[in-house]
Amino acid sequence: MATCPNCGDNFDRLGLHWWHGTCPYPELSEQQRQMLVGLLMGDGSIPDRTDNEIFHLPMINRRFLRWFDEKMGVMTTGVSLKKTAAQLAAHNRESGFSPNAAVENYHDMYTVWTRTHPYITELREWYATGEKRFPTDIELSSTVAKFWYACDGYLDFGRWGRPRAGIKARNEQNRSAALESLFEEAPVTPSYRRHELRFSCDDTERLIDWLGAPPPGFSYKWTIDSKDRYRSRKRTAYETYATHNGK
Repeated sequence: MATCPNCGDNFDRLGLHWWHGTCPYPELSEQQRQMLVGLLMGDGSIPDRTDNEIFHLPMINRRFLRWFDEKMGVMTTGVSLKKTAAQLAAHNRESGFSPNAAVENYHDMYTVWTRTHPYITELREWYATGEKRFPTDIELSSTVAKFWYACDGYLDFGRWGRPRAGIKARNEQNRSAALESLFEEAPVTPSYRRHELRFSCDDTERLIDWLGAPPPGFSYKWTIDSKDRYRSRKRTAYETYATHNGK
């Protein structure tokens, strides 16, 4: 049961209450809208439901999902277990994606669903070609970029001594120039190679500063001052913020 913020009544399916026009949809704040855009650029998706689309965010990082669920308020329906580590490993073995998938290498997958909202229906236009593609008029604010980076970004402490950041974007592999142009107003100039945007060591520092404070659960992706501290925080994220077969 959820309470409508307009009429104060409780409903099993609050989204349908709004969709039928009994009460108006709640207004989304600018931060909520930018979070949805950034997450949709990453792990988020909007399944095709004809005319009452909802946003779906699957992830192993329960700490972040709980924070996101809280920030979205009445718009989301809570954090739930999607598949256990054992189920994910078995599926990948059976499908042939990873014939030797071992359960110990997987974590439980959790998910958050939103309720229906006109803004999410607008975002569904990203799928006009049949697959998710970034619109050319997207405004890559630091907030949008932050949640995209939280999903698909990474740090590489390689031979350079200093870390270099990257953001995976395989779905846009045929539009490298468009991807690079997203950062025209940002203080960085990444290059797109091998299905990902790559940043120089100097640009990595500028990127992390521009993105601002990390969202809960992803501080390791912002840890550029120490390889050991990065590894420690990443280990915490996988051992504390994720679970393995419910444990």
